[in-house]
Amino acid sequence: MSMGKDMRMARLFGAGSKSKRMVLVTMDHGICISPMMEISNPAKVIQQIVEGGADAMLLTPGIAKCAYKELVGKASLIVRIDGTATSIGPDLTNDELIYSVEGASSLGADAVATFGVIGVSREAQLSQKIARVSEDCDEWGMPHLVEMCPDEMLRHQFTDRAKREWPSDPELVKYHARVAAELGADIVKGYYTGDPKTFREVIEYCPVPYAVLGGPASSDPEVFLKFIREAMDCGARGVCLGRNVWTYKDPTALTKAVCRIVHDDTSAEEALKEIK
Repeated sequence: MSMGKDMRMARLFGAGSKSKRMVLVTMDHGICISPMMEISNPAKVIQQIVEGGADAMLLTPGIAKCAYKELVGKASLIVRIDGTATSIGPDLTNDELIYSVEGASSLGADAVATFGVIGVSREAQLSQKIARVSEDCDEWGMPHLVEMCPDEMLRHQFTDRAKREWPSDPELVKYHARVAAELGADIVKGYYTGDPKTFREVIEYCPVPYAVLGGPASSDPEVFLKFIREAMDCGARGVCLGRNVWTYKDPTALTKAVCRIVHDDTSAEEALKEIK
């Protein structure tokens, strides 16, 4: 890694903390999913999350420009630089670049994020996009976070998320993670398999830090926090959480609870005290 990547990775993964893990909250949903009232005021949501202690937030370029002041001196910015597919479009994999690594650098980003999926008709284009961004990231000293989403999960991600369960094939999660690393990802954002044994295999097969994403919608914070505890115990280097956090009645408290698990290594039961 270059000096720039090393410095940015250190900021993302708990610089100053013993855990060397990352709590990332994503709020890049405004393009891909039809209007969600919970993010109608981006600056307010970001403020709540930052108050909870998140290390970073993932935003689109436009939202980063209008709400960046809430992050300055408090948390890192990760910029989503692709995202052309929408929940009302004909192809959920039609995801192309909307911004550049250079542009993200000018916004003060500590990383950029792209999306990929294998086993679909646009597999080659998506993989080529990831590889080219990885090359640009090497030039700019910018970490590249790649979100890998199996096709079965993608459909529920954009449409009826309430029906989404853990991936049916752990081997597919493992394969997606390795492909991302092979294409140059510095961080992989991927799924938990629903089972500690198979998830450990995913972590072992992925040679770069793996940050687990939020999983199925959960109205029960105890279930949500127990899954995060399991993922940390299996070797995940962080979490990437979105709607499960900012649709909760108290996003700040839930973020604090997540940070207790990720950074302080508390139990889910102990972390639950933050929201009760």
